Amino acid sequence: MILYAGHPPALYKYRAPYKGVEKMAPTPIRSLILIRNTDCKVCSLLENGVVEGVFRFVKCGEKRSTHILQPSLGKGRRRLNLSGASVYKLSGGLLLIEAPSCTACRVFCNSPCVPRQAIYIPGVGVFFSLLTPGPRVAKKIIERLAAAGRTVEVVEEADMKIPRGLTKKQFNVLLAAIRTGYLNTPRECTLSELSSALGLSKSTVYRCLKTGLKKLALDALLEYEPEAFSRRLSLIHR
Repeated sequence: MILYAGHPPALYKYRAPYKGVEKMAPTPIRSLILIRNTDCKVCSLLENGVVEGVFRFVKCGEKRSTHILQPSLGKGRRRLNLSGASVYKLSGGLLLIEAPSCTACRVFCNSPCVPRQAIYIPGVGVFFSLLTPGPRVAKKIIERLAAAGRTVEVVEEADMKIPRGLTKKQFNVLLAAIRTGYLNTPRECTLSELSSALGLSKSTVYRCLKTGLKKLALDALLEYEPEAFSRRLSLIHR
């Protein structure tokens, strides 16, 4: 089931299939979606009060996914028992939990998208901020989640603005890497193929990717401070 907050956005209009990097949309799409009936095992810990905290990082995989949680002060100190999962305590009080992949993680890891942020609110569901190459891809991801039995609500969607400090070349290289599947797991193209499509040397593409991703990460940390984002979403969905 797919639900929309307000009128269905223009994000879900079909477009002709893309053929080649140069014919893609000028900017990627950033979608904020809510999965109400998540089957994430880590979220079940948060729902049942076994641990309280926020996601700092989620790495989606086909079979297993890695989650880094920052427990609330004084919470999450007891031993966690989660079937099929491995739990590690990191410096700074962080918890690294490797668990069997949920439906969302499996869909994301097999789609040309980058999950930028995950927020779980007990009694509401899990929010994902996704970066996709365009509306057609975003629509397919949401349809795949719904087909797998997830109740998905589209909360917000917008074109992604070029982050501050990111050069035009770095932006173009990162965008091409997303669109060609270079950043997917497993990769759908090689560094040589990506550099050939862009008309740049492999060393230049690698340097732009490394520097650009670092700038993107720093920009995301400033824009999506997890606790503040969690409070804002909890107010919206009370």
